[in-house]
Amino acid sequence: MEAARKTVSVIIPVFNGEATIAAAIDSVLAQEFGGDVEVIVVNDGSTDATSSVLDAYRGRVTVLDRVNGGPAVARNAGVRASHGEYVTFLDADDIWMPGKLEKTLAALDHDCGAAMVYTNASMMAAGGEMLGTTYTPEDEKRAPAMEDLLSGLWNILPSTAVMKRATFDKIGGFREEFATGHPQWEDSYFMIVAREHGRFVYLDEPTVLYRVAASVEESLKRRRVWKNDSENAEAIRIDRYVRNSELMNRLVRERYGDRALRLLAAIRRATAGLLVSLGLTAMLDYDRIFARRCYRLALHYDPFDAKTYVRLGWTFLPVRVARTISAALPLRIQRAVSGPAHA
Repeated sequence: MEAARKTVSVIIPVFNGEATIAAAIDSVLAQEFGGDVEVIVVNDGSTDATSSVLDAYRGRVTVLDRVNGGPAVARNAGVRASHGEYVTFLDADDIWMPGKLEKTLAALDHDCGAAMVYTNASMMAAGGEMLGTTYTPEDEKRAPAMEDLLSGLWNILPSTAVMKRATFDKIGGFREEFATGHPQWEDSYFMIVAREHGRFVYLDEPTVLYRVAASVEESLKRRRVWKNDSENAEAIRIDRYVRNSELMNRLVRERYGDRALRLLAAIRRATAGLLVSLGLTAMLDYDRIFARRCYRLALHYDPFDAKTYVRLGWTFLPVRVARTISAALPLRIQRAVSGPAHA
């Protein structure tokens, strides 16, 4: 008797992804693995031309149009609308490489005790140029034990992962309390809870092209768009990120207690790091007041970072004085206090 064909549900949330969503969908439709692919694209309240791009795929993929709720809400909605025995996710700006499903599904079926299979990824720039590097750090090129996940922020890219639908249901999906401001924490929390339901299998082979963050110039452009949209838009963005970090901290503490002390410290450091990055971008835009707020918040989460104190002090220098001092400093130090565009 011929074995039943596998059906894999691929959930692709997208918000304002007109430039990349077609390549993401095409990379899924091109997969060959001896089974069927069900593609669910969740258009999460896009305001650009994403809907027009998706119109060309209607009939081949299922498109769910909804108000913007963030990646966690969109992914859960996509799973609820799907029917596959297996569930996997793809971010709208990433691309699956040929053989992605075949390799990960084979590894998952080979290990009946596995809760999830995930892989490495190749890095590409925002414009699609290959960077010649991979996503997974050298010391994380192995499947993590539970204690690993409770000791630091492990680098698992959702676009590389696959699991059985039954496992996703046991996890309860992504926590929808996370706001739309930053998607990092719902991924991290989901992976920790998933590890409770079985071991992970890691394949040290890139199966995904992962698009990295925008360049300095693009970050500045985005910042100016946010400021033009609303006087308080960027401040609201920071407030949402801090709220998400605090939520992650609370969920981890409530679920794992003292077992997760090192993870909680890593969450605080990561929060401080992002706030410093936002502060540096504000300094590139000569917005010292906003940068000052970012640095002060960063010190709340990581009060022992000497560099942040220096950066905070730099925001109080008159522009002419700061430029004169900066010109006499080594390039590395210039970038550390005022950002690469001013070096």
